[in-house]
Amino acid sequence: MKVLLFTHGQDIDGAGCAILLRKAFDDYKIVPTKTFDITSNVKRYIDEGLIYEYDKVFVTDLCIKEPLLSKINLDEVLKNKIIVIDHHKTEIDEGNDKYSFVTIIVQKNGKKVSGTSLFYEYLLKNGFLKKDNILDQLVEWTRQYDIWDWKKENNYDARKLHILFEMLGFDKYLELMNKKVDNSSFIDFDEFEKTIINEYDQNLGSDITKALKDMKVVSLKIDDNLFKIGYVTTLYKYRNDVNEFVKKDNVNNIDAVGMIMKDTETVSYRQVKDVDVSCIAKYFNGKGHREASTNLQNNEKFIKVLNENNY
Repeated sequence: MKVLLFTHGQDIDGAGCAILLRKAFDDYKIVPTKTFDITSNVKRYIDEGLIYEYDKVFVTDLCIKEPLLSKINLDEVLKNKIIVIDHHKTEIDEGNDKYSFVTIIVQKNGKKVSGTSLFYEYLLKNGFLKKDNILDQLVEWTRQYDIWDWKKENNYDARKLHILFEMLGFDKYLELMNKKVDNSSFIDFDEFEKTIINEYDQNLGSDITKALKDMKVVSLKIDDNLFKIGYVTTLYKYRNDVNEFVKKDNVNNIDAVGMIMKDTETVSYRQVKDVDVSCIAKYFNGKGHREASTNLQNNEKFIKVLNENNY
């Protein structure tokens, strides 16, 4: 079987799906994709006829948008070839799960899921993989980090996977984790990996403190809800760390932090208080979860808000 995978290329959840794919299939291609590029990437493969070379096409931790979804649904070959597996709440809000080839699940049996955990379940159920201790561990640690359960579980090792991904990048992270799942029965970190992790944590405090000095507080009314957002400019790798620093000393009494990334074209939102930050991202034509979401920096409405607030 020849398999094509489009997966989120910017975090360990998308990478986790790629690791599982490699264990399940021999003949495959992986296309790591940015959050807002998934529809155009899939469309290009369809328009150029490349997609018909594959027996199965998976889209994981991301969801194709309209009107491409409708086009696929009208093509008997494509809708039986493409399988979308995602866990983002905003995709359900948009009704993108109404098609037979799209599965979007946020929570199962009282537990939040991730793209990796859903894909693992699919591969096991359909006989493409057999349960394995190190894969179980990789999938669970990835799930915990991606949906913010790692703190509740007191599992710092899950965060170490994220740090290695951010420091190494998609391809080298895959290379590293593929070696681990091939040669070990559990995930462990060698001295080189520990050095990388320690270096990240040593720089974390000073880098975020600098960013927070220039925070711009913006009040935004969305659907009768008033959000107080603290916008900062930072690096993408710190998107899950900035709000934790703010929570320790929320001097501006903000509800959420909005991180304008220096090294990507996106803005990431994270909770400071218990608010639904996906509402903020959706306001700017973005997507995400209650706890974390994102929109593009070049959104006209977003640019207008920044200009009105002299950012």
